[in-house]
Amino acid sequence: MENLGIDGKLLLAQILNFLLFFYLIKRFMVKPFMAFLDKEKKQEKEKETALAKIKKAEEQLVIQEAKLNEKAKKELDVILEQAKNDGKQLRVDMLKQAEIDAEEIKMRIKKQLEEEKERLYKDVRQKIGDVSMYLVTEGLKEALDTDTRKKVTERILKNLTTKNITLN
Repeated sequence: MENLGIDGKLLLAQILNFLLFFYLIKRFMVKPFMAFLDKEKKQEKEKETALAKIKKAEEQLVIQEAKLNEKAKKELDVILEQAKNDGKQLRVDMLKQAEIDAEEIKMRIKKQLEEEKERLYKDVRQKIGDVSMYLVTEGLKEALDTDTRKKVTERILKNLTTKNITLN
């Protein structure tokens, strides 16, 4: 092989150097690099699955939020309807109470008017009696003596009292 320009010892040394270099590169460079790449692939897959889970959870949250919003809207509608009904009922109750109060006021006023009317009747009767007494006293003063006037006055008062009782 020397004729061809190949040195056997040098070729052997180069082959050994190549095998040693190959072994060292494979052991200290390729294995850790491949382990690093595998680790990165696993992390990438984990990131993707985590991202998929996050997206799925996010979609579920959006759905739940929509459901909650719908439920809240329904509850709000129910509350508003109940408030309207309560307001109507309160209005009806207030109107009934106002009618009752108005009726009580009417009754009180009617009672006061009756009492006032009765008091006025009594005052008028009293004044009529006083005027009658005055007229009888003055009118009969000259015509009758004192005993006769007293008897007539007593008789008028007795008749007036009897008639007042029957007028009531």
